[in-house]
Amino acid sequence: MAKLLLDNDLIAEEYFSNAQLLGIQCPVEPHKFIWLINKHFGFDFRYQAGSEIELNKKGRKFYFPVFSFDESHLSVQHLIYTNQFDGEYLLPELKFTDFLWLVRSDSNDTAFMQLLANEIRQVSTVQLVTMLSNDKIKNKQHLIL
Repeated sequence: MAKLLLDNDLIAEEYFSNAQLLGIQCPVEPHKFIWLINKHFGFDFRYQAGSEIELNKKGRKFYFPVFSFDESHLSVQHLIYTNQFDGEYLLPELKFTDFLWLVRSDSNDTAFMQLLANEIRQVSTVQLVTMLSNDKIKNKQHLIL
């Protein structure tokens, strides 16, 4: 019987084809960061039970919470990933990044992302916001829900 294999690179390429990513350095607990973002932007990011990313490393399971907010009138989906859990990283190549903000939309508007990054910098306790290139991320498949 033939085996069917998933091509993780192809899945990641499709997932990120209409997405842009910001890296955020903000040394607070995830629930406080989300509260600050919701308060500042008037957004409604929420944690959905079971929406965390589970990684198995070193014989242990690590859970990285994911928060989502949809702007349905604009066809824009926002996802905020927690990059660190119990000493492990969702994206090890970004160890100094506490949160990842993924924006998926039909238009890859760089100007919008720059405005969003500038506005995130205004949130108290945020230390750094950087635009991340999808090509430079080695473990993209970790971000796929």
